[in-house]
Amino acid sequence: MKKKNDLVWCLSLVLIGVATVILAGSNIVGIDLPDITVRILGIVDLIALPFLAYSTVKKVKKD
Repeated sequence: MKKKNDLVWCLSLVLIGVATVILAGSNIVGIDLPDITVRILGIVDLIALPFLAYSTVKKVKKD
């Protein structure tokens, strides 16, 4: 069970990180992303966030 929780935590953290880097990086560089791309990345962030929160709480409680 510990490995599964670590995998969920890692994947959700990577998804949120990649989406954030793409969104923030494009704003810093000055590239305008299409609206649909911004919305999809936002949805990915919102979907991954509860998984990250749940797995983080489980990780902290176990240790």
